[in-house]
Amino acid sequence: MSPLKQGLQQHYRAADARMAGLPFYNALLSVEMAVWHCLDHDLEAGVLITPWCLNLIWRPADARELPDKGETCVLVLPSGEYEGVVAQVEDLGRFASASLLSDTSGLNSQDEARALAMEIADLLFATPAPAAADSHEEQLDNPGRRALFRRAMRG
Repeated sequence: MSPLKQGLQQHYRAADARMAGLPFYNALLSVEMAVWHCLDHDLEAGVLITPWCLNLIWRPADARELPDKGETCVLVLPSGEYEGVVAQVEDLGRFASASLLSDTSGLNSQDEARALAMEIADLLFATPAPAAADSHEEQLDNPGRRALFRRAMRG
């Protein structure tokens, strides 16, 4: 297991006790890094499930490439650009995260959250086929992608 992945899970598990009393906390869920990828040896990224959100989390191999804590940064993947905020944890250093789902109340189990996280990750980390990547507008107009994000947003 990646030391970063393990450290992030520990960090969010420690935060879990502090979050438990909040109204948007879903006690049916637990902290889990559902998907984790080491991309090109220069970047680690994944989808984190917590009882209060689903987040895209990433860090370049050299965390000093990220801006300072609290600043925004952009992760560029073949599927698009994703804006996040930089966090800093004493034992882990800097990493960035972007909210994928900020209300988990519609998720009825860890298995359901994991399936959603994996579906989202498939879209995020997919390399578009050359024929399917003719234009940015066509990618945004993908009915399957829209349906998944509607489902994630419960809209």
